[in-house]
Amino acid sequence: MRFNEAAPAIIARKLDLFTSEPSRFAVRAMMAGIYLGIMTSFAAATGTIMESYAPGWGGYVFASIFATTLYIIIVLQGELATGDMMFMTYGAVQRRVSILRGLALILFVTFFNLIGAVLICWLISNTAFMSNLDPETRLLHTVLEAKLAKDSKSLFVEAILANMVVNIAFMMATQAGQDFSAKLLGIIVVIPAFAAMSYEHSIANFVMVQLGGFVYGPETIDGFTVANILRNWTVVWLGNLVGGGLIMGGVYGWLNRTKTDYKD
Repeated sequence: MRFNEAAPAIIARKLDLFTSEPSRFAVRAMMAGIYLGIMTSFAAATGTIMESYAPGWGGYVFASIFATTLYIIIVLQGELATGDMMFMTYGAVQRRVSILRGLALILFVTFFNLIGAVLICWLISNTAFMSNLDPETRLLHTVLEAKLAKDSKSLFVEAILANMVVNIAFMMATQAGQDFSAKLLGIIVVIPAFAAMSYEHSIANFVMVQLGGFVYGPETIDGFTVANILRNWTVVWLGNLVGGGLIMGGVYGWLNRTKTDYKD
């Protein structure tokens, strides 16, 4: 299935639910944040165990498990803001949605992704396993401190790269149609590229910050201040919009306006 054939129906379905039943659209966005929280916790715990046996390899295990999150979101039709950045920009270039309406949808989904992340991370932090974590030996703590220490330029560039990778996976999964094995293969081959390189994904950062704050406490994490967290979230979100929206959605929206049959 060509992306150019599938994308219009996907965009129309998103816009229809957003307009006619925003409460259901909000819940789908919350569920995406919840799925991210569940799988990030699992990936962090497993990566930590691997790190104790094979130092330096924990991050790669984290990345491999984390990759399955996007598969879950796609199959269960959660709404992820970073994917909607591509679809709405593609739709705008293809003249299927106005820029303002597309941006409103992205902001709406972002907010409810955050709500879902807060809820699931609070629940996970109250489990026996998480309450006994030692911050000095846990991968999550180390990764979060590294994220909060990055300067804005690095965050922006890495956010562009992260959402390019994420939306490459979205495009491959879309073209796989109803072949769920192909969807999974396309995702798990691509997504570890950004997770292992510690690129920046705004919704994943929502989860990382909430987990770190609830599990370890802000006082144990260097750089964990409201101003620094808001800086991280804002810069990364804008970088994701450029990478997933302008580059992936915008470029392919323009490419697929060709009068020839050379379309994706």
